[in-house]
Amino acid sequence: MIDAGKLRERVTWQTPTETRNALGESVSSWSTFATVWASVEGVSAREFLLSGQQQIEMSHRIRCRYVPGLNQTMRASWRGRTLEIVTLLEHNNRSEHEVICQETS
Repeated sequence: MIDAGKLRERVTWQTPTETRNALGESVSSWSTFATVWASVEGVSAREFLLSGQQQIEMSHRIRCRYVPGLNQTMRASWRGRTLEIVTLLEHNNRSEHEVICQETS
C-alpha cells in the first residue's frame, strides 16, 4: 500500500479521442480521463543527437492508487509537462499503479 503522505503531486491522465471537424475530417485530441494524487520522481535523463539536433530524454516514475481503465495508450500531464507512458505496472493485487513515463523536450 502506498503511504498517503508520499502522494503530493497532482497528475492528470489523458486519453486520446477522435472528433470530427466542420469538414468531417477526423481530428485527434486528448481528453481528461482521471486526475489523481501521485508520487512523481525523476529516474534518468539522457542527451543524444538526432538529425543534427540535440534532444534530451527524461524518464519519470509515477506511483498512484489503482485507476481502473488506465492503459498504455494514455499519457500523463504533470506540472505543465506531457509524459508518455512507457511501462504500466500493477502492484499489490491492483491497489496501486507504477508507471514509467518518458518526457522528450
